[in-house]
Amino acid sequence: MTLSSSKFPGVELLPGGSLVDLEYADDIVLFGEDADKMQSLLTTISNNASMFGMRFSPSKCKMLLQDWVASTPELMIGSEVIERVDRFTYLGSLISPCGLVCDEISARIQKARLAFANLRHF
Repeated sequence: MTLSSSKFPGVELLPGGSLVDLEYADDIVLFGEDADKMQSLLTTISNNASMFGMRFSPSKCKMLLQDWVASTPELMIGSEVIERVDRFTYLGSLISPCGLVCDEISARIQKARLAFANLRHF
């Protein structure tokens, strides 16, 4: 799906370059700096998906806020509110609001410990 960057500006990565979304298979991450624009983006994507017989499951959608100074927005898909989380995993990588790598490293060390503990020694 191609999103118009003029209607949905996303977030600025470099001067003159913005990022609206990341898409991989059925995983989508949306970026935005304004709650109203994010709600509009969610509604547009949801409506476009429904034209093809698809729908988003609000229980599988999450909202992560980074450097958010305004009151916590209430984004919705249809009549259901999207859950706000402090971190989530996207394509196997831990995403947190601070954006530090230490959270990802700690998560991977924990996964390695669990995998090692489950090994059977002969």
